[in-house]
Amino acid sequence: MDQSTQLRKQKRPPGTTPFHWFFRGMLGGILLITACNAGSYFLRTQSVADLINGTQAVTESIGFPARVWLEDSFPHNNEAGFNLTAIGINLLCGILVGSVFGLIGIRFQSSLNRKITEFEQKNLNQESKGYQFSIIGLLLLTTMVAILTSTIINYLKTPQLLLVIYFAGPAILLGLAMLPRGMHWRSRVVILAIAEVVLIGLAMWYGQSLGVPLERVMLGIFVGWTSQSGIFAFLITVALLIHMTIKESSLSKNEGSAPTSTIT
Repeated sequence: MDQSTQLRKQKRPPGTTPFHWFFRGMLGGILLITACNAGSYFLRTQSVADLINGTQAVTESIGFPARVWLEDSFPHNNEAGFNLTAIGINLLCGILVGSVFGLIGIRFQSSLNRKITEFEQKNLNQESKGYQFSIIGLLLLTTMVAILTSTIINYLKTPQLLLVIYFAGPAILLGLAMLPRGMHWRSRVVILAIAEVVLIGLAMWYGQSLGVPLERVMLGIFVGWTSQSGIFAFLITVALLIHMTIKESSLSKNEGSAPTSTIT
């Protein structure tokens, strides 16, 4: 049995049925609303300084389209805390948006299935060649390590490093996962998960060394990472759908304009 056959048996291909695409669209819609909820912190909160200095008294809140959490700087505010009704409203919005995304996924099912087949075949061919680092990859890795090291040295015992983790964390994680060449995307997900745990642990340790409460650090990671990841995933998906729509329309025009041959 050859190597490609073994790899196909070891790794089950992603689902390509209408249910699978509707389910992915549903998750995408909920993820987008979750990202908007996380990003609303920067619009609803007086100052983000409390994420790196838990002693400041500022009014903080999260929620899109409805406010689901409020921490007021003034004591004895009856509206402070979680709003279960608003959570239900936002969840319903996520389901509605996800349903629209799911229907779009079913609409482009054939094109998306072709993309998955091409992507899996490309990863299978790359993985059969083994893992390797290119010269550019090594250069990028060295540059990232140098930037991180200089950042830690320059901002040691200062809150700015926490801001770097909050707002540059997703880019750092994605860069680490994408550097190795010839690696299947499932293996990259494993690298991403391990690096994510390590970076969160680093943020927790560094926040503790600065005296920042743990809940402040986790809140900063949530509002920073979730908003960036969800919004960028949405933009990439929209760009992919636009690309497939343009490609399908151009193929249809070429087929319609092709001259029909006659046999005499």
